Amino acid sequence: MNSAPGNHIKSIKKSTSTRLIYIVFFLLVSVIAYVFSYWSFSWVDSLDFLKVCSKEDNACVGALLVYRLTFGLALYHLLLAVVMIGVKSGGEGRAKFQDGYWPVKVLMLAGLITVSFFIPNKFFVVYGWAAIFCAAIFILIQLVLLVEFAYSLNESCVRKIENEGESGKKWYVLLFVLSFGCIIAAITGTVLMLVFLGKSCSINQFFIVFNIGISLIVGVLSISEKVREFRPSSGLFQSGIVMLYTTYLIYSAIMSEPASKCSTIANDHPKQSTIIIGALFTIISVCYSAFRASDSNELLGQHQHYESIPNDPDTETTGIADDECECTAYNYSFFHITFAFGAMYICELLTNWATLSNVTSTALSASVDTGMVSVWVKVVSSWVVVLLYLWTLVGPLLLRDRTWD
Repeated sequence: MNSAPGNHIKSIKKSTSTRLIYIVFFLLVSVIAYVFSYWSFSWVDSLDFLKVCSKEDNACVGALLVYRLTFGLALYHLLLAVVMIGVKSGGEGRAKFQDGYWPVKVLMLAGLITVSFFIPNKFFVVYGWAAIFCAAIFILIQLVLLVEFAYSLNESCVRKIENEGESGKKWYVLLFVLSFGCIIAAITGTVLMLVFLGKSCSINQFFIVFNIGISLIVGVLSISEKVREFRPSSGLFQSGIVMLYTTYLIYSAIMSEPASKCSTIANDHPKQSTIIIGALFTIISVCYSAFRASDSNELLGQHQHYESIPNDPDTETTGIADDECECTAYNYSFFHITFAFGAMYICELLTNWATLSNVTSTALSASVDTGMVSVWVKVVSSWVVVLLYLWTLVGPLLLRDRTWD
């Protein structure tokens, strides 16, 4: 007897497909917020049925429109996080709501966003400060994920080298190329920044030199005998990834500087297409970070879950394998909390980390990721990720009685 056609198709896990749908919601609202932040002044003012959004107070244009859209998205995920508290099994009724009832949840999201347009402006003055705090937490989650990713990828390559014997040499070559490739790219980027972005600007020179200095110090420390005695998995690969990422953060910080003698290249009236590509890249990276956070062993602790039965008829017809028959594959509440924080992070990126003490035309003008607050957020983030990585190196040395993964 021939095998069923569905058996030849690699099925997607139900837990993955569910999170991908939530990512589509998140991506859609974020893109709308970005688009309307620029063109809302002419579009929204014509909507007379939104009486609270009058031309006089500019309550629904520019940055305030971004605040309202992202608040509706954040509230949506926070409510789902509360509903999903304590869900452990895919068979529970609340778990079915997590994985299904999509028309209801679409209407729920649309309703919350609509309601946000009728909230007075004063509320968003307070919300702005809460968004800054939650966005900072989301940045920390991103940085932890970066360090975890570096260690996981290194350990995966090392495992393949050990298990495959002679044929595993290709993984050794890959690890070698990636390690030194990241380091060389970071050093090259540093030199180029000093030449083109550090001239006659002492603060930029400090950012660039300090970053490469501490990155090299931590890199040397990662291969020292004392550190490797207690952290055998440390090495140049993780150091290279951290060095390259912090170099990118410093570059991005300099490019976010407002027009001045320190940013003659960074603020030379970038084309609209470049801004759009940058905004989309940022939004997609936030989606990826939120998805990875929900599936991170380091942040959550792994839930045991079971693969679907290979000949499950539902899997063969839908192409979706139920990997949560007994236990959930990820923490539902934490997943939604992470996306809520991600929505607030998008809010801050699209409004230059501004807080609204009052509603003025300048406060309402939203431009993506520029201003000194954005600069310092990125610079401090580069320092924090180095400190996080440094702690993974010296932590096992200082706290020897603790078990370190």
